Amino acid sequence: DQGLRIKLRFKAPEMAYLPWEFMYDPNQGEYLCLSADTPLIRYIPLPRPPQSLQVQLPLSVLGMVANPKDYEPLNVEKEQHLLEQALMPLTSRGILELKWLEGESWRDLQGAMRRGPWHIFHFIGHGGFDQKNDQGLLILTGDDGNGDPINATNLGRLLEGHKSLRLVVLNACEGALGSELDIFSSTSSILVRRGLPAVLAMQYPITDRAALEFSRAFYEAIADNLPVDTAVTEARKAIVLEIDNTVEWGVPVLHTRA
Repeated sequence: DQGLRIKLRFKAPEMAYLPWEFMYDPNQGEYLCLSADTPLIRYIPLPRPPQSLQVQLPLSVLGMVANPKDYEPLNVEKEQHLLEQALMPLTSRGILELKWLEGESWRDLQGAMRRGPWHIFHFIGHGGFDQKNDQGLLILTGDDGNGDPINATNLGRLLEGHKSLRLVVLNACEGALGSELDIFSSTSSILVRRGLPAVLAMQYPITDRAALEFSRAFYEAIADNLPVDTAVTEARKAIVLEIDNTVEWGVPVLHTRA
């Protein structure tokens, strides 16, 4: 009656490329990652010991929004409001602090990281996968207000070395999408390879409605002291309950070395 954490380890990129979050148990008539008894994580095989997610309170969250004018506009104000609402039980007790980054460029992020420490980095915006260079990317905002892509390798350079950082949440499309040629090609796997203990990202495009519901439920579960993988399961369930006839609950992927 203890439950079973399903920890997937891959060496073959063509296996890691598959959408394992849609594994189905015909005996139970349920998808494994929708059950609290079988949370699903992807464990990155690296030649170094696993890292801890434990922190000393207050938990410090840095939020960043990138909404460039030449991309489809996102409902970022609503997502910010839902995130603040979900974290209110913690912020009101002084055990969590949420800071929104003023600015949308890589320079703004670099400066904010120096002014930490931060425990969680939460990104709201657009993402994608660069087929030519075989790696994921995020779309930040340049000085002209248009999109300024940053590849996962350079994003890792911005975030690595900050020992307090425990979790990166990428609420952007295709942050967990990789290729069949390289196990370290998705944005999330590259960030874990650079030393981040855990990265939560999306492997396919996700609608605003599903992304908003996922963020709300995930942080509410974190506020209730659930483990990160169980919080992801709760957020998947919230998508199922909120949106009829959708498979977007399988889009989030949790990569970890914790």
